[in-house]
Amino acid sequence: MIANPNEESEDSMGDDPNSYTQQKPRLDPTINYGHILTVVSFIMAGVGAYFGLRGELLTVDLRVAKIESTLQQLANVVVLTARQDEKLNAIGQRVDRLEQTSTVKHQ
Repeated sequence: MIANPNEESEDSMGDDPNSYTQQKPRLDPTINYGHILTVVSFIMAGVGAYFGLRGELLTVDLRVAKIESTLQQLANVVVLTARQDEKLNAIGQRVDRLEQTSTVKHQ
């Protein structure tokens, strides 16, 4: 028997993936408890993340303020140390001058 190319045979009907017509996805407009629970969970997670990050940022701000205070104190210590070095250098120069004048007098 000669097969008509326009007719589909029973054997090839399930084998050809292109033979199925694709249907448009359909949206189910009903709302159930699962949908409500999902939305509430997302909202709670967002609120929790917001307050968690807010608290973390406040902690970081406090730490930065303490570090800035410590750096200011260290800067003050460096300034005081520099002043003491200058005073010690001045005292050293005076001692050197006194030693020079006393050696000149002894000679």
